[in-house]
Amino acid sequence: MPPIDAFQLSDAAAQKYQAHSVPAMFGPLAEATVRRLNLPANGQLLDVACGTGALTRVLLEHLPGKGRVVGADLNQTMIEVARSLATPTDHDLEWSTADVTNLPFGDQSFDLACLQQGLQFFPDKPAALAEIYRVLKSGGSLCLTCWRAISPFNDALAQALARHVGESAAKKARAPFSFRDGDLITSLLQDAGFSVVEHDAITLQRRFEDLRAQILALPIESDIRQKGEGATEHVINDVSDFLLPYAQDGVFVVPQEAHFFVATRP
Repeated sequence: MPPIDAFQLSDAAAQKYQAHSVPAMFGPLAEATVRRLNLPANGQLLDVACGTGALTRVLLEHLPGKGRVVGADLNQTMIEVARSLATPTDHDLEWSTADVTNLPFGDQSFDLACLQQGLQFFPDKPAALAEIYRVLKSGGSLCLTCWRAISPFNDALAQALARHVGESAAKKARAPFSFRDGDLITSLLQDAGFSVVEHDAITLQRRFEDLRAQILALPIESDIRQKGEGATEHVINDVSDFLLPYAQDGVFVVPQEAHFFVATRP
């Protein structure tokens, strides 16, 4: 199992994630996800691997009544950014720096847990799902999203990185899409005790208004920089050429598909 430190992000990385990845991808995915959910009035909600709080904020906005929403993430820097973006709310809002396999909450504490694009990064997926199951109330639900296919952008980026930077960087570009077998995810949920009640797909149209900035906001930035400015230009040019079929009015609009699961604890 990789050490916990391997999953820690610097403050600068967390800020870049919020500035670029959230508006382009995770914010729209959060909106699309919550539109499909019937949030329980006055509910107790947990956002697991909440990052900078993109989904947490949407849950707060749409939760009816007066409830409790907790955002939990392993990265303290992500939690600090999320906390800085929080606005006044009638709900009880909490932020927690926590490992998903050891959540600091009592048994059957929550009506709904959400896990947006986190499962693929958990070293021990069965333990993580078992822990989420533990903190859900009987009859409670887990909403889970996980990428369904490698996006054309990440495919292009991985190919460019392999050509100009190295296979290690290319592997990083593909990592978010490394766990996309819907049948396997279903089996993991069932093995943890959940009943899968819905499995569908969400397709986002991801906009790249500043391709350079969005590429260099990713964790592979340091790999590219180490190769020098020439490598940076080669990568950006290759990706731009690959995405030409997705050009619309001066920007690239690229589809990105996600699994959408709802599973309940009996």
